[in-house]
Amino acid sequence: MAESECTIYRKLKERETRAHAAWTSFLYRNEVKPKLSEKAKRKHQKEEMEEYQQAHKARLAHAKICPACSK
Repeated sequence: MAESECTIYRKLKERETRAHAAWTSFLYRNEVKPKLSEKAKRKHQKEEMEEYQQAHKARLAHAKICPACSK
């Protein structure tokens, strides 16, 4: 499917992109920060991943029901 001109779709896509960037930046960060415990790392990674999944699902759900996006 080509990129839609629907404003709602674009906003959802931007939300998904930001969530994905936040999740992957946590996974691959090279910054010097205090080390998190393993439990805190897993919790933070899970939260970031869930936010990305929710954004992705919202965009896909919108694309299914929006007449402009389903073309």
